[in-house]
Amino acid sequence: MSFAQLTDWLPDWLGGPGLAVAIVLPLLGAAAAVGLARLLAGKDLGARLAGAGPAAGFILAYAVVVGSRGVPVPFADHKALALALVGVVVGILLDTEGWAGRRQRAVVIAIGVALLGWVVAHAVLRTDPGPQRNLIVAYAAAAILVFVRTTKVGGSAGTMPVQLVVAAIGVAALAWLAEATQVMHLAMALAAAGLGFVAWNWPAVRFNPGPALVLGMATPLLALAGTLMLDRASSPAALAVLLLVFFSEWIAAKVHIGGGAKGMRPMVMAGSGLAVVVVAVLVAVWTAG
Repeated sequence: MSFAQLTDWLPDWLGGPGLAVAIVLPLLGAAAAVGLARLLAGKDLGARLAGAGPAAGFILAYAVVVGSRGVPVPFADHKALALALVGVVVGILLDTEGWAGRRQRAVVIAIGVALLGWVVAHAVLRTDPGPQRNLIVAYAAAAILVFVRTTKVGGSAGTMPVQLVVAAIGVAALAWLAEATQVMHLAMALAAAGLGFVAWNWPAVRFNPGPALVLGMATPLLALAGTLMLDRASSPAALAVLLLVFFSEWIAAKVHIGGGAKGMRPMVMAGSGLAVVVVAVLVAVWTAG
């Protein structure tokens, strides 16, 4: 499946079907979902539901692709879609029902890692102890690291969504190098959907990201990265470098920004994250010989 395989039913000014569904549709869908949550659910509940916007935009784009081909959705073949659906539903419940209380961060990390077990289960069962099994262990450790960083309580509320968007761009770039077109398009769609949420939070943060955003966006992102690593023989070293995106606020903190330019901080952080993406791409090219 590829977004580029859609029939030409969209106007040329939207960039053709591939670009429109991979970027424009999830971007607008996520932005609209955030706005509708705030408008229909009120100030308090709407602010908490806004974090489901990126997953909604991503699911919308995915559904358009599947629907345009007139095929059923076997979840075993569409792990990113299934994880986005399950993750955002669980995240909404955690956001709105107050489940887990003060232990919410630990619960989100545990749920996220458990969901990703589905991605690597087949690889664990079909491999013997050795390099391949070690790669799976490294992937599990990386997933835990991502969830620990994206559920970080301190710092700016605008940090985590920007990092997820940049990381999705990085996965799309590495997928392009690995000629994994489906993964590339899905990662582009996820990045665009996340950007729809970030747009609402710039220059000032309006909606604090919560479990719905973390589980609805980080789990499909890690599933795509896992598919890229396990099934497409992409560079594990490049994917490891990409993890540094989730520390980009450390770099941004070193850049002096005047008090009147507070809205520049997310842009500086995005720029530092994109620099990490460039390094990851160079590592992938180098390891490919």
